[in-house]
Amino acid sequence: MRHELKETLIEAYRPMGIVWHPIMFQDEVAEFNEPWILPAIIPTDSKDCKSMMPGNFKRNWWIKNNEIIDGDYYVTVDDDDMYEPGVFDAIRQMDDDIVIISMKRGHSIPKDATEIRKYPTSLLYACKSNIKIGSISAQQSFVKGKIFKEHLFSEGNHCWDGEMAIHHRDDGEQIAYRPDLFALFNYYEPGRWNKTEDKIAFGVMVNDLQRLDMCLKQSEIKGDMHFIKTPESATKGLNKLLNIIDAEGSDIAVLTHQDMFYRHGWIEQVQNQLAKLPDNWIVAGIIGKDNQGIICGKFHDMRIPLLFNTTHIHEFPHPACCFDECCIIVNMKSGFRFDETMDGFDLYGTLAVIQAYEMGGTAWIIDAFAEHYCMRQFTWAPDETFKKNYKWLHDRFNEIGRVDSTAIGLPKETVDRIAFMTSAA
Repeated sequence: MRHELKETLIEAYRPMGIVWHPIMFQDEVAEFNEPWILPAIIPTDSKDCKSMMPGNFKRNWWIKNNEIIDGDYYVTVDDDDMYEPGVFDAIRQMDDDIVIISMKRGHSIPKDATEIRKYPTSLLYACKSNIKIGSISAQQSFVKGKIFKEHLFSEGNHCWDGEMAIHHRDDGEQIAYRPDLFALFNYYEPGRWNKTEDKIAFGVMVNDLQRLDMCLKQSEIKGDMHFIKTPESATKGLNKLLNIIDAEGSDIAVLTHQDMFYRHGWIEQVQNQLAKLPDNWIVAGIIGKDNQGIICGKFHDMRIPLLFNTTHIHEFPHPACCFDECCIIVNMKSGFRFDETMDGFDLYGTLAVIQAYEMGGTAWIIDAFAEHYCMRQFTWAPDETFKKNYKWLHDRFNEIGRVDSTAIGLPKETVDRIAFMTSAA
């Protein structure tokens, strides 16, 4: 129905090698003169459609009145949506019943959007846990014709796309997930894809106001800071901070310790590094370990004169297996929250990274030097809570990636053996 986008859509879809079926009411008819475009005309005017969801009325009419080929993939798209290059080529190489890809929702919410259409800008990642209302959209599901033709779409529910995805999952259809492929939601809607500079906010858990005043508050940076005092656990406290930061509309959250110090230019350095990350980044850190368990980053633990600087073995940004908890950067568009099953105040830097991978996203160490005025004794050793949580992390996430921590310095074989011995005990 958006005739002003007709030529734009033709130019965008032409190189993608698809068959396009524009579905139109008879008063919406537009001329298409390309062999790969096969229009479908509903023999009634748009004003005569009484359905709450006219788009789904069109979809259902098409399913009922057209030949659907069992082995072809079908996807329903609105006329302001789009796909990144390579999506259809990748789908053509697959033979699963259903393929679900990820979706980017744009950088902002159009100011003139109605309440029901003020969709958040968060990325919708292709993973099983996102098969739920509000976390998947119709443009993400490519369905083989043999299944597509058996299911009509709800014409009386705005959550019809989530309901259909749940139905496919619960009905036992075989689903493949491709978090690396992206649909572009409302790509041609004015304002949604206008890129603005990311807004950064800080979140801090506080148990020592003097340390906060002496260290973090002396930093040479500007920005909003939110504080929570002595939470029940790190995961619960950090989630509360993330909820506050999310509600204020910030794009990036920096979860930092009260004893960190950031020099002039740090925020600009972070922004430059984040701009180099792929769109599916979820969390980043400034010091951690790489996937071989080697310390990675630029950092100064102020208890010792030596600086951490691993540029001789790492290029930044660099994939992470865990972060030091002193500074964790969260992409708010990802919807990331910590699993509150884990209690205590350690290992959430490991949890953040592995949860990001579980979500189908990525985690990175970036080049953003800062100073940590840490008071922890060098004689520190893991307590029972640390050991219990490490075992929980190992048991749950070991198949996803390396489970490690900057608090320990052991090869993977030893770490795995400790977890096994703890489990046996």
